[in-house]
Amino acid sequence: MKRMLTAWLLAGLAAGAASTAAAENGPLYTGQPGELPVQVAMAYLAPDMGRDGQFEYARLRISQRSQPESFDRVSVSIQQDGLLDDSVRARRWSLQLIRGADSRWYVTRQLAEQRCYRGPQGWQRKPCP
Repeated sequence: MKRMLTAWLLAGLAAGAASTAAAENGPLYTGQPGELPVQVAMAYLAPDMGRDGQFEYARLRISQRSQPESFDRVSVSIQQDGLLDDSVRARRWSLQLIRGADSRWYVTRQLAEQRCYRGPQGWQRKPCP
């Protein structure tokens, strides 16, 4: 099973209609040995979430999900609310991770969305006005 998942990952067959970034020539990010999926997700998103240990949001929600008996595939959702931004109300990322034969976690898909103060009130991928 792990070989099949690794072959799938390395072949770049990750796909998804709602995806803004998908692995076509390999993973988007490779975790370090021994890291948990949430740790890999946070390391991958670190450049987008804050600089030099500083953050500008009031709340951070992290959720990890997998299917029963399928613990080599994981979805991690991360949401920031209460941003110090006059146009962006909240941001969220949905990541798909796969554990390879080397026991490392690989980010294979990402969906990034935001909720704006002005304009449409739902989650959207386009920049806020």
